[in-house]
Amino acid sequence: MKLFVVSDIHGETRYFEAAAGLIKAADLVVVSGDITRTGDCKSAEGMLSCIEHYTNKIIAVHGNWDRDEVRALLEERGYGIHGRGRIIDGIGFFGVGGSNQTPMNTVSEYTEEEISQVLSAGYRDIAGAVKMVLVSHVPPRRVRDRTFIGFRGGSRAIREFLDGNAIDLCLTGHIHEAFGVERLNNCIVVNSGSFKKGRYSLVNIHDSITADQGKF
Repeated sequence: MKLFVVSDIHGETRYFEAAAGLIKAADLVVVSGDITRTGDCKSAEGMLSCIEHYTNKIIAVHGNWDRDEVRALLEERGYGIHGRGRIIDGIGFFGVGGSNQTPMNTVSEYTEEEISQVLSAGYRDIAGAVKMVLVSHVPPRRVRDRTFIGFRGGSRAIREFLDGNAIDLCLTGHIHEAFGVERLNNCIVVNSGSFKKGRYSLVNIHDSITADQGKF
């Protein structure tokens, strides 16, 4: 399965045309949150339409700057996996949107306990999947989560979940400057960076998993 992965679009449309070929070639487009510029449903609809122009094979979670109405829209369109799981061609995808609590008090923040509950709910839905993929807006603690001032913005609950469960791949964003690929135990963690700045990831899931990053 070929994945085209983006995060932190923040309402920016200028790279979608450049990404058209990659989107069309992908089996699935994964959006790891912060879809909108203003946090509202109308902004999210505009961003989704840019992807839907090329494909409707999409899964997504909302980000900490996306209001709850964005989460509801994703679920309504069949894309949202916050607290849910879907098995596609034997590969299980489950997700958690928003973020852990931040100093900025953004619109979709959760306690670590709430994040843990959301993870468990989605994970139950994909029992028996050949590969397991977590789509999380916020990265795990101390993995691809260092801000430009050195602060670690990742979630402890996500880190503990990855430490305690056999997850093959974690697709994340949130900390724009922490883009890159890193291994945590047997899990490959991919922070795609910000699509607002042209960054994206290409992931291939076969017997093994490979991940490459690009920038327009």
